[in-house]
Amino acid sequence: MKKTITKVAITAILTLGANPLYAGAGHDHDHGHSHSKVKINEAKAKEIAIKEVKKYTADGKLDKSWENVSIDTIKQQTYQSVPEWVVTFKNQKELNPKRQNLYIFVNQYGEMTGANFTGQ
Repeated sequence: MKKTITKVAITAILTLGANPLYAGAGHDHDHGHSHSKVKINEAKAKEIAIKEVKKYTADGKLDKSWENVSIDTIKQQTYQSVPEWVVTFKNQKELNPKRQNLYIFVNQYGEMTGANFTGQ
């Protein structure tokens, strides 16, 4: 009987002590991400898009001719009720006219949401 009570007490302490629901206000519970997101400006969207193009060329997903292509246009649009940045690169060295424009989509919080040659 004494062993059973001890097991129940230890189980209760471990369960309640490790449960994140019992962390009250003011307790540090950082787990790798921010609870508040900061919206980015146009300059930051450009920076992110340029890094993504460089990454694609380094990974071999884009031809090396894309590596130093400058931004052609940048605009903000709304997709599914959420604002996002559309950064367009134009590569005159690309022989296929359907692949001369590369569109990088960056959400309002600086996360890349897609890339394609259609702009859709």
